[in-house]
Amino acid sequence: MRHTLFSAVRTTLMSGLLALSLPALADTNELYLVSGMQTHQAHFQQALKKAQQRYAAQLPAAVADNLMRQTSERFEPDRMHARAAATLQVNLSDSELDQVLKFYRSELGQQVVAAETRATSPAEVSSMQNGVPLMKVSAERKALIDRLASQLPALDLGEEVSMALASMATQSANQMLGGLFQIPDGLATQQRGALRAQMEPNLPQTLLYVYRDLNDSQLKSYADWSESESGRAFFKAANAAAHDALNP
Repeated sequence: MRHTLFSAVRTTLMSGLLALSLPALADTNELYLVSGMQTHQAHFQQALKKAQQRYAAQLPAAVADNLMRQTSERFEPDRMHARAAATLQVNLSDSELDQVLKFYRSELGQQVVAAETRATSPAEVSSMQNGVPLMKVSAERKALIDRLASQLPALDLGEEVSMALASMATQSANQMLGGLFQIPDGLATQQRGALRAQMEPNLPQTLLYVYRDLNDSQLKSYADWSESESGRAFFKAANAAAHDALNP
């Protein structure tokens, strides 16, 4: 009797907790969609396939096969989505989530997403590989971009994606060598620092190009939101979500 009562209470509590968490999970999944994170992940998958093919052509068959298997498991889309969504849910309060959703549901929010997802598309990435066109803008617009650059996790996200792709061959090679020779983990850290140093000077011009279709008023509104409590919370959560999606 006591066991039956305990089981009933436990079931009721679990059902209640599940009912409370479902709306938050639904909101988190909507944020993943409307903020462009889902599109960015699709673009990452396309970049991943190209990187797999490139490495596979350069490596011995056994290492290439191991690379394909390991990376396909590590970067499986549904698992990446689940890890990112879970991290967003943990790192954003209900009020922050509401405010972030309000922004990304807005016309400005969707214009921002259109600009950012275009920038990560394979075609745009390919066109920017040799540098972005020099954007000659007013001092006021440059100041707005500098404000955005100080808030956006662009460098962190660029590092995460680049290092995730670059680590594929190293991990596969270490596993296949069986301990006879190991490529040191510290090498990745050194490369990360070099990568950031390479990207940082180009960040203002890159952002000017990415947000070229936003007028000054829209850019100011985005910069204002980026400095708000909800904007800062979202960028911090989005950076953590990207890290967890790429590093299971």
